[in-house]
Amino acid sequence: TKIEGRKSLWIVKPNASSQGKGIYLIDDLSELRCTEEQIVSKYIPNPLLINGHKFDLRIYVLVTSWDPLRVYVFKEGLARFATENYTAQKNKKNKFIHLTNYSINKKNTKYVSNEGVDRDDYGYKWGLTALCKHLEQIGIDMDLLWSKIYDVIIKALIAGEHPVISGMKRNCSYRTNCFELFGFDVLLDSDLKPWLLEINLSPSLACESPLDTDIKTKLIADTFNLVGIK
Repeated sequence: TKIEGRKSLWIVKPNASSQGKGIYLIDDLSELRCTEEQIVSKYIPNPLLINGHKFDLRIYVLVTSWDPLRVYVFKEGLARFATENYTAQKNKKNKFIHLTNYSINKKNTKYVSNEGVDRDDYGYKWGLTALCKHLEQIGIDMDLLWSKIYDVIIKALIAGEHPVISGMKRNCSYRTNCFELFGFDVLLDSDLKPWLLEINLSPSLACESPLDTDIKTKLIADTFNLVGIK
């Protein structure tokens, strides 16, 4: 299939993979490598930028019950930045411009790591609180923005609710004897519209910086408390 009359970027990733493995960009659907199941996402052409860089949000979402649906959003999270200045030019070979995956960008020689919890707005991985503070300082209504993000999270969970509840009825003796911690990856565009990139069933809990350690240990403690593990 060809896209006639216009050029568009698409992001292609394997159906069952992680850590940025196998992701590539195309500007014509005829370039698809049809050797395995893949997910093809239309590229968002107008991402919101900070210091000239594209970024996404890793938001941790805990579901402790599906019937009724009970959802908790962790108050902290991560903002992950692309390590090359963004350009609208269709440079599909430079992943460091267009992809925000930490596992990809940490391999760039330009990558700057966050080395301290007290500087959570330094380098190419920020704390979510630091990002929100920055956005608020440039005049963005964070209450409105978060309401849009919550809307995306809830609708995404509802979209997959039926098969999950059916599986639980077959395999679970009681509705509260299981839980799931998800990693939602959300991109903001220049119109402040949140786009759901993907939902990670097993979000990385690796701690490669003091910022990771601070955020993720609190995340796990909160998760255990909410599901009743002391």
